[in-house]
Amino acid sequence: MSEKKKDDKNRWRNKCVGFRCSPEEGIEIDKRWRLCGFLTKQDYILECLLHNYVVARGNPMMLVSMRKELKEILEELKRINDVSEIDEELFTPIRTMLEVLESFKNDE
Repeated sequence: MSEKKKDDKNRWRNKCVGFRCSPEEGIEIDKRWRLCGFLTKQDYILECLLHNYVVARGNPMMLVSMRKELKEILEELKRINDVSEIDEELFTPIRTMLEVLESFKNDE
C-alpha cells in the first residue's frame, strides 16, 4: 500500500479521483507531465485542474525528458518526405516545450 501523504495545506489526500482516456491521450499526458518537470503525474494533473494552468518546475529530469522528446521529433522529421505526411500529434510536445520555455522567460 502506498504511503499516506498530506497536501500543502496539511490535509490528507485520501479521495481517489479517476478518469478514462485513450492510449494516445495517456501518452500525451505522460509526456506533458514529464516535460513540465513535475515529480508525479498526480501533482501535474492537480495543478492543471485546480489552477487552469501549469507552472513548469525546472529540474534535471525535465532537461532529460526534453532531450529525449526532441530526439524522437528529429527522428520523425527525418522520416517524413512530404509535408502531407506530418501527423498533427507531432506538434503537441513541441507546443508543450515552447509553453514551458515561455514560462521561464516570463519569470525573468
